Amino acid sequence: METSGSFGTTRRKRRKRLHLYLIDDDYNTFDNVIYSLQNVLPMCNALQAEQLAMIVHNVGQVEIYSGFGNDVYIKYAQLQKLGLNVDIKTK
Repeated sequence: METSGSFGTTRRKRRKRLHLYLIDDDYNTFDNVIYSLQNVLPMCNALQAEQLAMIVHNVGQVEIYSGFGNDVYIKYAQLQKLGLNVDIKTK
């Protein structure tokens, strides 16, 4: 039995994980940031949202979400629509 060509030469493109960062600004109040994070991020409750708001206030930016593809872009658009300063980065 002969085989022509090499076996397993098809490669799948590897997906990169995208990271969504919340960036500090002087326009949004703590209440607005906490409310926005709770509504957009499914795993974020009031305590976690408050902690993220304090971290971004003290440090300047914090990673709030990571994932693949369209999910990150949807969260990005929703948070921008609510007036938050967010950015998408790859590590």
